[in-house]
Amino acid sequence: EKLIGNAVFGFFQNIFKGKDTNQIVKTLPENIMPQYSTGNDFVDIADNEDKPQFVSAPIKMSPETINYDDVLVIVNSNSQVSQQVGAYFVNARSIPSQNVVYINTPELEEISPLEFTNLRTQVENYMTSNNLIDSINYIVTTKGVPLKIRATANGDTCFSTSSACASVDSELMLILGTYSAYIGQAGRITSPYYYWSTPFSHTAYGIYLVTRLDGYNFEQIRAMIDKSSINPIPIQQSAKFVFDQDPDWNRVVPSLNNYMVTASNILRGRGYINILLDTSSVYQTYQNDVLGYVSWGSNDHYQHLYTQNAIPHNTWMPGAIAETYVSTSGRSFISPPSYGQSLIADLIAEGITGVKGYVYEPFSSSMAIAYVLFDRYTLGYNLAESFYMASRYISWMDIVIGDPKTTISNEILPIELAYFRGSQPRNTNIVRLEWGTISETNNYGFYVQAHTGTIGSTNRFSDIPGAFIPGHGTTNIPQYYSFEYTPQQTGTYSYRLKQVDLDGTVDYTDPIQINFNHKGRIAD
Repeated sequence: EKLIGNAVFGFFQNIFKGKDTNQIVKTLPENIMPQYSTGNDFVDIADNEDKPQFVSAPIKMSPETINYDDVLVIVNSNSQVSQQVGAYFVNARSIPSQNVVYINTPELEEISPLEFTNLRTQVENYMTSNNLIDSINYIVTTKGVPLKIRATANGDTCFSTSSACASVDSELMLILGTYSAYIGQAGRITSPYYYWSTPFSHTAYGIYLVTRLDGYNFEQIRAMIDKSSINPIPIQQSAKFVFDQDPDWNRVVPSLNNYMVTASNILRGRGYINILLDTSSVYQTYQNDVLGYVSWGSNDHYQHLYTQNAIPHNTWMPGAIAETYVSTSGRSFISPPSYGQSLIADLIAEGITGVKGYVYEPFSSSMAIAYVLFDRYTLGYNLAESFYMASRYISWMDIVIGDPKTTISNEILPIELAYFRGSQPRNTNIVRLEWGTISETNNYGFYVQAHTGTIGSTNRFSDIPGAFIPGHGTTNIPQYYSFEYTPQQTGTYSYRLKQVDLDGTVDYTDPIQINFNHKGRIAD
């Protein structure tokens, strides 16, 4: 779709600064594109290439402690699992109790427009009466809160760009503001946050960013929440990005494959070296340590040769996010699933931290633009900001799964430590320290540090004389290290490694503790 032409993109950015973006964006014409039927999905004939010229976003500096005071959580009082998920998330993120709204709505995934109006009214009334309209930036729905709204007027089949069907989450983005007039109306509108590169706030953009905590069961949702319990999440050098093209789609929507190429180039420029850009007909499965993933899912013409229901069987790093080019990938989270098209619920079951999906046919221009998504996410923008800056439409079919404030660190860790351990070999007067790395980046080496006393004591660490061990620079091959020395006397000792980069940057490992007996065994 033609949102803003390249020539006037900078002009509009200048206009938007300090202005009412609600009024500006609403005047932009939205072209309803002709569609081409592939038999399974409809795609816009326009190649989606007429878009603002890509400029990398500035790095977003994340605070040491990420605050959740601007997050509203919606819980369905009629759903036990909604209450479980809500309680766990609120407690895990220290969300104020005032920021939890309990609604009385059917425990159904699909509801009518009238039922949604009732749901929406309860949320709006709560936010208004508790003076939360301007202090909330993010809304989180929970499993058991309805997922989608099926419009029935005028024979609406939820299969056209003028459909009034929508996800519950996407409509909630528009409440209590200028955009609220579009709720329940036919068609989609361009998001005021699309393609931007600034931190989000409700007051600046006139919408809320809505994400959902959902999956097949509570245990999977809890695991997803726990994956981002450390925020920002440190990224290991072995982090892998998988961009799995289907070349057969180049005849219809080459832009979606091209977005993967651009994303991989951006990430390589950032120092990520473990990138799989597959341009063949192979459907990639059983990839390990995946941090980012884009594929055609069940729309890949060859996926059935490698797996069932397009399930990739990957292992996922904490903070991993994904987009799949599948029309109804977020249509249901009920177990056991009913297939046809592939489901993002299967990625959640595998252990992903965040993913985007669609409850009804969204058309290809609604898919998150891969290079915008991973540009923003690897610069420190949070999960919700990254997905919505990469997504064109609101009041539409989209859902985003995950903790909205999930953030990864801006820098790749210099080493990925496999283990660090110590012992006093039997009948010796030495302490042996051993450690191993899975990967290293610009690693100059290690200084072994020690202090007398237990971990957590006020004693200061200092380098053990002669205890420098050279590193291996940059390598993806596991390396093994050891150091031995004799403490002066019996006692408790704490040890840590001081790792130094080639540029002089210093990082420390967590300490370990050893009880040393001079000319004896280690005390229990």
